[in-house]
Amino acid sequence: MRINEFVSTLPSNIISGDRVIIPDDFIRRMFILSSLNKSDVFYHLGIGNNPSSLLIAKKEFMVRKAVGIDIDPVILDEISTRTRGIEDIFLVEGDATKYPIAEATVIFSWFTDEKINEILIKKFESELGNGSKILSIWSPPGLYLPDKIDFPILLCQKPLKTGNDIRDQLKSIYKSDCIDFTASWNLADKYIKSFGTVDSSYVRFLIILHSLIIWFNARDLGITCEDDIPPPVKSYVEIMKYFFNIDLGEFLFK
Repeated sequence: MRINEFVSTLPSNIISGDRVIIPDDFIRRMFILSSLNKSDVFYHLGIGNNPSSLLIAKKEFMVRKAVGIDIDPVILDEISTRTRGIEDIFLVEGDATKYPIAEATVIFSWFTDEKINEILIKKFESELGNGSKILSIWSPPGLYLPDKIDFPILLCQKPLKTGNDIRDQLKSIYKSDCIDFTASWNLADKYIKSFGTVDSSYVRFLIILHSLIIWFNARDLGITCEDDIPPPVKSYVEIMKYFFNIDLGEFLFK
């Protein structure tokens, strides 16, 4: 099947990311990177099905206040059963792009929609005080340059630094202004394994698929190190077709 047919077979929540559950240990890694402590006010923008971020922030890192914002009242109703009655934990039904965030000192934001991030970037610039920290996964919003990295976790601190283009951001995160297939494989491997939620029998399949997607996306952005499609990419495209019935051949000719 072609890749769009494969994607269509996946649950809608997997595609949208609405119900992605971030493991507790991953959340702790984020908070350790940000040096979260009792003087902080933590905001999770678009909390989804992740009440653990608020619970860990309050119970283990003793923040002054933990706030989860989401536009979906059903999700908030579901997670309220775990947070109800805990002092200084608040759930807010609303649009994260419109809700005031000035009191936040540490924010976790993992939106992939560029339009949402464009609005949030303006809010970060206008509302957050100096020293405020923004946590993200895989890449920061816009062209922000991270101050601290525990890949795939990235932390940007205000005053926020911005690159001129994606190569500046790439170099800041990955220490190179281009991506070859080896880098694509290593990034996919580290990203998938960092969550620790994938059954071991599926890990190699996901790393192959993800590394190909990373390389093809990098090529389309003009930031691959190779001028031509490298042999490993062609080989793995064939492996995906003949062993997993997923046809990525169309990407070879773009």
